[in-house]
Amino acid sequence: MNKLFTILLFIGALFLVNVLHAQDLKVYAPLFKSFNKSERIQFLATLRNLTSKVQVADQLQEDLFKDLRNGLPLTNPTAGIDSLLQAWSAGRMELSAILSGNPSEFDSLEIAAILGGYDQANAAWLQNLQSIQTGFTEFKDSMQVDPDIISEAEATYKDATITMETSLDLQYQAFTNTFLSTSNHSNERSWDKIVDNLLNDFGALEIGAGFQSLFARYYEEAPDSTTAMLVRFGSAPNYTQLWGAEWSVWASFKGNSTNQSNENLTQRTNGFQSLLAGGNVSFQFRPEVPFTKGVMRLITGVGANVGTYMPARINPNKPASFDNQGKTTGFGPEVRLGFAVDLGKLSFYGYSNRSKGYVLRCPDFPFDSWQVVSGIQWEALHLRMLRGYTSWAEGENRNAYYNEISMSVRIK
Repeated sequence: MNKLFTILLFIGALFLVNVLHAQDLKVYAPLFKSFNKSERIQFLATLRNLTSKVQVADQLQEDLFKDLRNGLPLTNPTAGIDSLLQAWSAGRMELSAILSGNPSEFDSLEIAAILGGYDQANAAWLQNLQSIQTGFTEFKDSMQVDPDIISEAEATYKDATITMETSLDLQYQAFTNTFLSTSNHSNERSWDKIVDNLLNDFGALEIGAGFQSLFARYYEEAPDSTTAMLVRFGSAPNYTQLWGAEWSVWASFKGNSTNQSNENLTQRTNGFQSLLAGGNVSFQFRPEVPFTKGVMRLITGVGANVGTYMPARINPNKPASFDNQGKTTGFGPEVRLGFAVDLGKLSFYGYSNRSKGYVLRCPDFPFDSWQVVSGIQWEALHLRMLRGYTSWAEGENRNAYYNEISMSVRIK
C-alpha cells in the first residue's frame, strides 16, 4: 500500500510542476551556452544512451546506504590538514599555466575570472580553516543519525523504482528542452560568465578538505597505491526544494614529494604532486515521498562530469617513448540517482553518479566514471563519504579506484 501511495502521489505532482521545472533551468544558460553545435549533438546522444542504460536497482543503488549504516568515522576526517599554503600556491601556478597555454580557449578576461574564482576559494579556505579542522570533533554527537530512520529511508527508497524511472525521464526531458533552446551562435565559450553563474546562481557555497585513498593503474607501470590530501569547493547541498542544481570541483595531491624525472613520471613542482582532479554539475528533480520521521525526497539528475589524471606523464600509449605534460582529462554527461532526508538541523543523503564520454583531444579514448556518495549535514557542516572509479582508456590501462572522506563548511 505504501508503494502504491508513493507512485500515485508522485504522478499527481508531475502534472503540477513539469512546465515550471523546465523553465527554471534557464537561469543556468551560461553553462548550456558553453557547448558549440557539434559538442551539443554529441553530448545529447551520449546522455540519451546513458540514461536509457542506467538501472535504478543496480549494485550502485544497493551500496548507497552502506556508509550511513556504518555510522560516523572514528577519527576526524580533517586531522592533519594544515593551512596548505604551499598546495594552494602550487595549484594556482599549475592552473595559470594550463589556462595561459590554451590561448584559443581562454582570453585574458576569462583567465582573470577563473583565477579570481580560485582566489575566492583560497580566501574562503583561510577564513574557515578552523571550522574545517575542528567541526567534526566539536559537533560529532549532533551528526549522529538514528539507525531506525536510515532503515526507513532505505526501505522507502527500494520501493520507489517506478517513481525513479519516471522522474529520471522527466528530468532528462526538462534538461534537453532547455539545452536545445539555448543557442550558441558564436560557438565560443564565455568563461567569465560561466564562473559568475557557478559562484552566484547555485545558492550557498561550501569549501572543505579531507583525504583520498587511491589505487591507480597506468599502462605498464606498477599500480600506485597511496593516500592523498583532498580539497573540495562548490555549491552546498540543499535538498529542500522540488528542483535544483549543484556543482563541485575537487583535487587530490601529496605535498611531500621530491623533484624527480624518470622514464615514467616527470615531477615538475618540488614539494607538490597533484594526483586526481575533477568536477561536475547536476540539474535535479526531487519529488517528495511519504516518510514518517521527516521529509524524504528522491533525487534524479542529469548533468556533466569531468575527471583529470594529473601527474605529468610520458606518451600515454607508450610510457617510455618521449616526454610530454601528460595530463589526461575526460568529459561526458552524468546521470544521478539518489535520495535525501531532511530532519531539520540534521539531514542526510545518498546518491550514485554514472558518467560516460571521451578523453579531450583524444576522442578515441573512452571516459568512464562512477561514484557512490553519502553525506550528513548539521547546520553549516557537511560530512561527505565517496567511493568511485574513473577510467581514461580501454581495459585496465589507465584508471583509478578511490575512496574519499571530507568535511566542508558553508561559506555563503
